[in-house]
Amino acid sequence: MFKIESPYYLILLLLIPLGFALYPLLKSRSERVWSKLGNSKLLLQSFRTSERFKKVKLLLFLGAGIFLIIALANPQYGLKKQKVKSQNAEIIIALDISQSMLAEDIKPNRLERAKLWINQFTKKFQNSKLGLINFAGNAYLQSPVTTDIASINLLTSMSDPQLVSTQGTSLSAAIELSRKSFSSQEGQHKLLIIITDGEDHEGNAIEEAKKAFNNGITILCMPIGTDQGAPIPYKINSQIEYKRDKDGNIIYTKPNLKLLSDIANASGGLLLNLDSGELVFNQIQEKIKSVLKKETLFQAFNEYESYYQIPLFLAILCLFLYIYFHEKEKLNI
Repeated sequence: MFKIESPYYLILLLLIPLGFALYPLLKSRSERVWSKLGNSKLLLQSFRTSERFKKVKLLLFLGAGIFLIIALANPQYGLKKQKVKSQNAEIIIALDISQSMLAEDIKPNRLERAKLWINQFTKKFQNSKLGLINFAGNAYLQSPVTTDIASINLLTSMSDPQLVSTQGTSLSAAIELSRKSFSSQEGQHKLLIIITDGEDHEGNAIEEAKKAFNNGITILCMPIGTDQGAPIPYKINSQIEYKRDKDGNIIYTKPNLKLLSDIANASGGLLLNLDSGELVFNQIQEKIKSVLKKETLFQAFNEYESYYQIPLFLAILCLFLYIYFHEKEKLNI
C-alpha cells in the first residue's frame, strides 16, 4: 500500500551523514582561523550566542534538506480506484498465401486482390492497432499488433506463396496463432479478419474458432474467389502449368463459403464480401462498435495517491524557522 515513485532521489540522503562527518573538520579549521586573531574561545563567545541556537539552526537546516529530498522522491500511499471506458480494439489480419490464392478468377489473382484490399483497409483504420499473420499449411506471425501501419503494408506487399515451405491451407493454424498473438491485457477487444479461399486441409477450424471465441476473439471471414472457381497455376521452367488430380484432370479451386460461415458463427463474427466496396468497411466498423458494447463497458484500474505535499510543506516550514532563528541570533549578538 506504500511506495516511492522516484526512489533514486533518496540517494541524496547520503549527503546528511557526509555533512556530519565533515562538520568536525570544518569546525576545527574555523577555530584555527579564529586562533590567529587571538584567543579563539573568547572571540567566538563575543561573536556568537549560545550553543542552543547553533544546534537548533543545524537541526532545522538538516530537516529542511531531508524533507525536500523525500518530497522529490514522492511518497505514495493507498490505492485510488477509478473506472474508465474501455475502448481499445486490436485487429489481426490473417492472409492466406497458399498456392490456390494465385488462381486468376479474380484479376490479377486472388492474392493480389487481397493485398489491395488490406491496403485500403489500413487507410480506413489507420488509427487502429493492427497485426499480420500469413498462413498456408502452417501459420506465421509477420507482425505483432502495432500502430506502425507502414510496416503492415510493407509486409503485406511481400507476402507470397514462395515464402512458405509447407503448402496447403490450415485455417486452424491461423486461428490458433492469433490466440497466442493478441495482447493478454484486460480491456483489449480482439478482432481476427481471415482473408482466404477457405479450402481448409486440416479440419479443426471450427474447434479453433470456438476456442478463440472463449478467449474474447471475434472472427470476420472474407472469402475470395468466384463460385465458378479457377485452376491453380504454378511455374515449371518459366512455363505456367496447372495442378491436376491423379487422373490428369485440372483441379479447380472454389471458396468454401459454408466452412467460412461456420467459423464466423462459432466466434460471433460475420461472413463478409471483400468486393462490396465501402459497405464492407462500414460492416467492420459496426462490428467493432458492437464488440466494444458487448464487452465490459468499464474497466477498473488502480492508482497511488501522491503525498509529496506533506514533506514539501515541512521543508518550507523548517526553512522559515531557520531564517527566524538566524535573525534572532543576529539580534542577540
